Amino acid sequence: MAAATTKTATPKTKSAAGVKKGPGRPPGKRSNAKTAMVKMQAFFKQHRGEYKDLAFKDQQKELGKRWKTSKENPKNTPA
Repeated sequence: MAAATTKTATPKTKSAAGVKKGPGRPPGKRSNAKTAMVKMQAFFKQHRGEYKDLAFKDQQKELGKRWKTSKENPKNTPA
């Protein structure tokens, strides 16, 4: 029978080589896309009660149509 061998973990050495990442975006700032998504979700939640008689999928379609023309949509506000 072969003798059991045990492996010992060797610590990895830290090297200075590699790609250093830049500072990136400051914490707490949201991108415009995320902000628009949050606004859209809030709009849907606020107006969902108007379409109680429809199935969820149909509610989403109708709310999407309203969102595209809504003043709350950031795409519809002049820059």
